[in-house]
Amino acid sequence: MMETDTLIYVNNTQIENVESYVYLGQKYNKRNKNQDKEIYRRVTARWTAFGKHRDIFKGNIGTRLKRQINNSCVLPAMISGAETWLHSPP
Repeated sequence: MMETDTLIYVNNTQIENVESYVYLGQKYNKRNKNQDKEIYRRVTARWTAFGKHRDIFKGNIGTRLKRQINNSCVLPAMISGAETWLHSPP
């Protein structure tokens, strides 16, 4: 921990000072403002969500139902928090 960091206490318990953390599905890093790792993590999360539903997407169900499953289960895993990403270099 750096000497300039402020110690925070809640109910006489010191809150741990960390370099990065995930909050509401988005990873925050106090030193690195580059969003490439977060975007990569989101793409990976989407592929993971897709993999969990792979049998459905490869099955004999209609395209409309597949689209609904994608829009409700897979896509949110990737785009949650995207409105806070930097879209240009800082």
